[in-house]
Amino acid sequence: MSAAGCCGATETEPLMASNGLMPPTSTEMPSAICSVHGVFWLTVLAGIAMAIVDGTVLQTWWIIPVALLAPLLFVFSFTLVICVAPMCGCFAMSSRLQTSLVQHPKHLLSRLTLPWITVIQGLHMCDNAYCQRIRASMGKNYVLAGMVGVSDYETVAFTLKSAQHRTDYLGAQPLTNLPKVDREIFLLSMANTAKELNHDKFVACFYHYMFREGFEERLKSEKAKKCWAQLAEDYKTMPHGEGEQFYTEDATGLRGFFIRYFFYVMLGTDTEDPEIMKDLVAMMRGDTPIAMCYLWPFAVPNLMGSTIKKVDDRIFNSSSLAKFVEGEEKFANMTKLELTRLTTCIMRLAAITGTLQLAKSVTGGLTMPPFEDMDKTNVAAEWDKLDLADEQALQNFCLEVARLHPPVSSVHHIATEAFSATIQGRVVDFPAGTKILVPTNLAMTDVDTWGVDAFKFNPSRPALQEKNMVFANVGKQGTRVCPGQYLAMDTCVEILRVLGKVRREGK
Repeated sequence: MSAAGCCGATETEPLMASNGLMPPTSTEMPSAICSVHGVFWLTVLAGIAMAIVDGTVLQTWWIIPVALLAPLLFVFSFTLVICVAPMCGCFAMSSRLQTSLVQHPKHLLSRLTLPWITVIQGLHMCDNAYCQRIRASMGKNYVLAGMVGVSDYETVAFTLKSAQHRTDYLGAQPLTNLPKVDREIFLLSMANTAKELNHDKFVACFYHYMFREGFEERLKSEKAKKCWAQLAEDYKTMPHGEGEQFYTEDATGLRGFFIRYFFYVMLGTDTEDPEIMKDLVAMMRGDTPIAMCYLWPFAVPNLMGSTIKKVDDRIFNSSSLAKFVEGEEKFANMTKLELTRLTTCIMRLAAITGTLQLAKSVTGGLTMPPFEDMDKTNVAAEWDKLDLADEQALQNFCLEVARLHPPVSSVHHIATEAFSATIQGRVVDFPAGTKILVPTNLAMTDVDTWGVDAFKFNPSRPALQEKNMVFANVGKQGTRVCPGQYLAMDTCVEILRVLGKVRREGK
């Protein structure tokens, strides 16, 4: 769904009710001609003029290709400056240069540059320390990755609790090759602004078949116990320091556990079958497949198409979907094939990837972000101090680690009408259809909300459960909360308990 296509003219922008956005200062955007767009067209006209003069008067001929390439060189140089500036600490320069592009997204220069700016800077937005440096340099509002970032805690909380318009993005990263049959089914790109839309019904369908019939029985089954026993054995026998084998192997160790356990308890898939595991691991392994499957432009060639199809087939034939009922209006007539393709994507983008990162973080497999001494926190040592029988203490430990190092750094929203935001003391207008980055990672370290010790590790922090945003929620509230949040949290808590016992037995 395009950004423009989701914004009806009569809709009211919900974020206007928050403190983060304001009505525009004018009914029109600032003139594009008086910005970099005007410079670009001057380059085009100068190139054409040079080519004409050379072709009719000078006849050197080498000037013509140079003149015609001048606009492309301008585009390349401008894009390069915008993308390189933050790497040199010049976040404000990058933000200022791309502001006009975001204000005039349909202009040719914007169409040529914004996709690449979005890809390059969007990848950096996955780095929590990088995001922290943006706020330290720019303040709570900024323009980066072709989006307007608004990181004030109250504004982010208001967004998560409001209906949202979306497009084909995962946070700040553009997606492609998304699951589809005859209509849009990818939950992250669907709006949930009206009851007649399909988003909430598709979520209900996913939840019904993944977490209801047979789910509780599978959690308590002998197969599930074998998964946990294998995890404990792998932890005993594999090096499990940061970046070591327990955290890097694909079919064994922590990732192998999540693939076996989640596909079994959610779908009833026989993950003891080596051929099934081979198909699942091929798509769920490492970080490269996620880019090759779904991230633009890496997934454009669809080189992973056959791999995705094999996982689709395994899910389609799983026991959880064996009793699928077609044509249920309460699920917007979602078909078995639609749910299959949606589930394949969710398992790769969220269930395995996101929960695995959280589990790595809480067990000391990842260093905390190198900002404000967060990376000096010895998570494993703090884990060793926990009472493994105290469920709430284990939950708070997970939430506090995730507050400082969240597995998902941001969500996004598409503005339904023109608005303005204060960026480094300037009030800047933006049009309807603008992509708004909602950085939950920055909101969860907002000093105004969390206090002067916002960057300190403190699992006893007041209101930690009520204010956390780890699963696109605000405590127990939210309109687009991750449907697998309880499974993810319960699994990470149990990992702390099971592996914590292994650690203490070995001492």
